[in-house]
Amino acid sequence: MLVEEEAMTAESAKIWRCPSCNRLLIEKGVDYAKARHAELLARTRGRSLEFVREATWPAYLASLKRCRCGSRRQLKAVPPGSARGQLDLQIDAVVLQ
Repeated sequence: MLVEEEAMTAESAKIWRCPSCNRLLIEKGVDYAKARHAELLARTRGRSLEFVREATWPAYLASLKRCRCGSRRQLKAVPPGSARGQLDLQIDAVVLQ
């Protein structure tokens, strides 16, 4: 199962900014996180795959709720239209519930 990247535009999803490093993050759903986690587990070899799946899911989901810089500060919503021209940069995904 390969997670396909969709076009990330200001119109397609809400954009957030990390107050620590100013990295832009695009909001994704839990289904996106589940698909990424399944793809990660597909590369794992072992007899106890179900145990690994259950043990790693909470930490994996929590890691997608934060910025890659490791900051635990609350993400700030970016007003629509203010991120135009910046979307060609590398934008990370973030899962918010």
